[in-house]
Amino acid sequence: MPTKTVAKVDDLQDGEMKQVEVGDTDVLLTRIDGDYHAVGAHCVHYGAPLANGVLSGNTVICPWHHAVYNVTDGEHIEPPGRDCLNKFEVNIEGDEVVVTVPDGAEEHRQPDFGGAAEGDEREFLILGAGAAGSFAAETLRRAGYTGKLAMITYEDDPPYDRPNLSKAYLAGDAEPDWLPLREKSFYKAFDIDLECGRAVERVEVGDKKIIFDDGETRTYDALLLATGGTPRTLDIPGTELDQVMLLRNVADADAIIAAAEDARKAVVIGSSFIGMEVAASLTSRDIDVSVASIDRIPFERVLGERVGEYFLNMHRDNGVEFYLERGVERIEERDGSRVVVLDDGTELEADLVVMGVGVRPRTSYLSGIALNDDASVTVDATMKAADGLWAAGDIARFPHPKTGESIRIEHWRLAEQHGKIAALNMAGEHKEYDEVPFFWTRQFDTSVKYVGYAHDWDEINIEGDIGEGKFIARYLKDGRVLAACGTMGAKLTEIHDQMRRGEEVAPA
Repeated sequence: MPTKTVAKVDDLQDGEMKQVEVGDTDVLLTRIDGDYHAVGAHCVHYGAPLANGVLSGNTVICPWHHAVYNVTDGEHIEPPGRDCLNKFEVNIEGDEVVVTVPDGAEEHRQPDFGGAAEGDEREFLILGAGAAGSFAAETLRRAGYTGKLAMITYEDDPPYDRPNLSKAYLAGDAEPDWLPLREKSFYKAFDIDLECGRAVERVEVGDKKIIFDDGETRTYDALLLATGGTPRTLDIPGTELDQVMLLRNVADADAIIAAAEDARKAVVIGSSFIGMEVAASLTSRDIDVSVASIDRIPFERVLGERVGEYFLNMHRDNGVEFYLERGVERIEERDGSRVVVLDDGTELEADLVVMGVGVRPRTSYLSGIALNDDASVTVDATMKAADGLWAAGDIARFPHPKTGESIRIEHWRLAEQHGKIAALNMAGEHKEYDEVPFFWTRQFDTSVKYVGYAHDWDEINIEGDIGEGKFIARYLKDGRVLAACGTMGAKLTEIHDQMRRGEEVAPA
């Protein structure tokens, strides 16, 4: 077994860390309360070097997408990512810190999962196999639930990395085999029945019954609704034409990629995050892209004018044309091409049209429970919506842990957090959602991150130079920082750590 002296005992102070190499294995070395610890050095999500993150107490926050790990035992605490870090033996020999790594050891390890037990007749069902649903299924088995467990999805694919679809995958920088979150054999090994290609016609909440479109009826002891959103479409002529597309699942992404092979021009309708990421990805394929949007500035409502202008200028600098404050009247087919006709008469020719005008919670199948005006399901802090019923992810309207306001957030990482909380409560624990929301977008090789949540604000304080693309925007309400957004990743990770610890963030 490779053994190596990696430091002197006084090389690190409490709360410090560094990456070292033992044999062929990268190791994260930390010192906590006078004791040294060694775990795998890279995040299980996309492989970020954890030594570049933030060490806080006995946890480290990944510098890229803010997964959180316990550095004393390698346990995975917060998503993204599913597995844990391997823990390695540390010994103090005189004034030397010595780490031993077993032959063939990897940086990561799979958590301890249980399975079904004979005699446990409980039936827990999960509708949806996205971020919330798949994380919930794994959490239930980790939490010791031994009853029957099925994850049911209308999609044909097992759980996959959905955020990648509009980013690296659409741009051609990610291979298809990067997308699955687990091998199919994983679900079989831990008695998680994965039912793909199954459509639900109705859930009767009062009777705890699910009716499928093929007529099958099933009852449940506990049900998690994690059905996500369905893409909005415009109520205009022409949306049914070939080469007029939406992006929500793998099949959608593959269809857009196929259409992009021979495309010279594309029109993206809408300046949502999906719309803007699609515009960036198609541009990287050497396609001339135009964006038509009713917005004055992209993301102005959620990020403010100056940050929205930053995105607008980024896209324009990369050749994207914008037609803002314009509605779309119709899409026509002319000589094999598509023509997007705007409400001012402007005509945009395209070989490919992608609509990115937002999503709506997929909840029309629900019976016996009131929905909100936006079709979302109200839940409490435990993600519970009714007796035996929980909801998580895009469809859930939940109480903000800091302000108490009822909010809904459409993002992958938060959906995974929701799935974990819901599963723990389904398994009999009492856990409330008190985490800090975080999301990221990547456009033209630039990653912009957002931590916290501010539905509205009194002021936005900008640190750095937004014109140069190095900035943090802080969103303040009543003098308190509720959220921060920007490109200065290290600083944003520190702000995230402050928010996780319940500290007030400095306004500038």
